[in-house]
Amino acid sequence: MASHLLSYLQRPRQNGYIFETVPGRLEYIASRFPDKEAYVFLSPGKPRVSITGAELLEKSRAIATGLVRRGIKRGDVVAVSQPNNIDGLLCIFGVIASGATLLNLVFRRPDGSDVRAIMEKAGNCSALIIHVGHNNATLKACLRFIDAISDNGKVVSKSFPTIHTLVVSSNCNIDGQKFDTLTELMNEQRSGSSLPSLDPDDTALLFETSGSTGKPKLVVHSHRTMLMCGIHLQDSMGYKSHDVVYNERKMQWILGFPFQYLLNGVTTVTTEYRFESLKEQCLFAFSTMQQEKCNIACLLPITLHGLAHIVLENESNFILDNIHTGGSPVATICLAVLGILTKKVTICYGSSEAGFLTSKTVSNISEYADYSSGFPHQGVEVKIIGTNGNIVERGHDGEIYARTPAMYKGYLHEFEKTKKSLNESGWFKTDDVGHITTEGELVAHGRMSELILCGSAKVLPVKLEKIIRNHPDVYDVVVIPIPDPIKFQVACACIIFKPNAEKGTDDVQKFCESSEPDIAVNEYSNVILQYLPQHYLRFLEFPRTNTGKINKLELVQEAAKRLNIDM
Repeated sequence: MASHLLSYLQRPRQNGYIFETVPGRLEYIASRFPDKEAYVFLSPGKPRVSITGAELLEKSRAIATGLVRRGIKRGDVVAVSQPNNIDGLLCIFGVIASGATLLNLVFRRPDGSDVRAIMEKAGNCSALIIHVGHNNATLKACLRFIDAISDNGKVVSKSFPTIHTLVVSSNCNIDGQKFDTLTELMNEQRSGSSLPSLDPDDTALLFETSGSTGKPKLVVHSHRTMLMCGIHLQDSMGYKSHDVVYNERKMQWILGFPFQYLLNGVTTVTTEYRFESLKEQCLFAFSTMQQEKCNIACLLPITLHGLAHIVLENESNFILDNIHTGGSPVATICLAVLGILTKKVTICYGSSEAGFLTSKTVSNISEYADYSSGFPHQGVEVKIIGTNGNIVERGHDGEIYARTPAMYKGYLHEFEKTKKSLNESGWFKTDDVGHITTEGELVAHGRMSELILCGSAKVLPVKLEKIIRNHPDVYDVVVIPIPDPIKFQVACACIIFKPNAEKGTDDVQKFCESSEPDIAVNEYSNVILQYLPQHYLRFLEFPRTNTGKINKLELVQEAAKRLNIDM
């Protein structure tokens, strides 16, 4: 068999890679663009807030120095829970510059039990820097595992003996207790304190995986691999220093991390506001991009879908140069923004572990097929592996493997899970299903772990979702597995209908049953009539993880509850 017919892609290195630290890169960009706005923060009902490159460098260094003065050492873990605001941005760079490893936290439960689990997994957490939250809810959750705070601000915790520092973002008072603030940390006398010398291969931060189908893991990245992720993002988008980017993602996660600023000094516009509905979120994004004269946007596929309707309703002439999207398989319907909101859309495929692997830029919707993920970035290799462990022929589905210079260092304190996902040759098992076309393009359908085991078949949800999305009243759909006593699992279609939709779930079911079935060409795409969804449920919105992805675990639990099925 000729090698060119096998499912393997690679792109050689074309440019030199950056071998620097994150603080070193921040200093370089600040020297080039000291007075240029680095970030702009906007929220409904609040004034516009921005920070320049020089201010970002100075204030993040002040945080780093304050942490060193409080005993933070190179290699310690500093946990941060901050929204998309200036404090959050400063903490990202301040913690990393102190030599500590940055761990971003999101408090979802009032008792803080979810955060406790992540901190226990992280191990040697020495400090907490938190936004107090609405009515001090986040701070109160923290105090559940902090036993005492001394007059000099030292923290005592029986649950986490290594923690000695707690810093809050604003003044607050709980039962007369005073808490150190971020402002006080930055304004302390800094004489006699120096920041540590760092190496590009030092650990810089821990990304929490989305946990959309189970418990999240902590992904370890060094300064070097983080900057390599930025190089690959630059590879796909070609950012220039004059660009103004609207990014709806959280800065603390890989899709929202300040890569564009570190690589090119790009101005980023973002928000900390949590919107009540997708329509409200899209309206805000649309008005903000116009107000700030953005020429590029980084948006989730579902936001693109919603924005197409907003633009048509407003009859605007505003148009972007490009929109960057990814994070989940991108259906053709999400590219309806082409020509009415943007000249181009760049679809990017990757993960927290491996960074940005492939991309495809589309200027005409006719050029795009569902879930196309494009071609490798420089230095990246991709192959498709079948169930027998061998590379499959092109056009056949299997599991996507990748090898990249931006590869993570492993899952923190989880050697066995790291060993299962990252082999000795440096190939990462993505857990994603896909194929490589005869033209050499990657197509990523979905996740191996989300395959529905229906009788003797392995049903890929994305194939069913593609059928259902063709129904004229369906706005969005997610197909999930539900336990079944005979078939083991059956498919359940969770559907969000368009506003003023005339039809309901019964009509969608009839539509599916009358559709042309996608006959199997291999074991991962068995979609025939008996494997169509057995259940159809209406949703107003889908639960989401802190990274913006649909929380499949919560969705399955809610669906099972409605169907009165024991999990």
